[in-house]
Amino acid sequence: MTVFRIRPLDATVDTAAFGCGQAALDEYIRRYASQDIRRDVTRVFVAVPEDDVDHLAGFFTLSAGSVNCSKLPAALARKLPRYPVPVALIGRLAVDKNFQCKGLGSLLLADACQKVVQASQVLAVAGIVVDTKGDSAAAFYRHFGFMPLAGQPGRLLLPATAFNSVRT
Repeated sequence: MTVFRIRPLDATVDTAAFGCGQAALDEYIRRYASQDIRRDVTRVFVAVPEDDVDHLAGFFTLSAGSVNCSKLPAALARKLPRYPVPVALIGRLAVDKNFQCKGLGSLLLADACQKVVQASQVLAVAGIVVDTKGDSAAAFYRHFGFMPLAGQPGRLLLPATAFNSVRT
């Protein structure tokens, strides 16, 4: 079994060979991720095998956002103010084809949730939002308790009260 280390993206990681099967995600990590980090619009975290720390096995991005309260599930919206509420956004999460179906996606999601929990000690968030790309991605997130946002196909929310339920 491969052991992974998750760390911030830096110049030592080889992004050129990454291929997850979705061209947009492959292109993002190769061409745009470093720019987004420099511009302070997202943080990119990579999973690398412990025995090959420059080999990109998977990644996820985290940034801040907000969601209009009217888009939230009713049970959650009742408890919140009627204006946009802060959320953490997992903008992208991808696993290289060579590492798919080995639990790395779950590990990346759990790490992202843990980072949001740590950040929520100093920065309020009502939940974590993901924008899914396709039915299999949506099913992956729903398995961990993410729920649809009203009128926003493919956009799912994990309420802050459920952060600790995401386990690998």
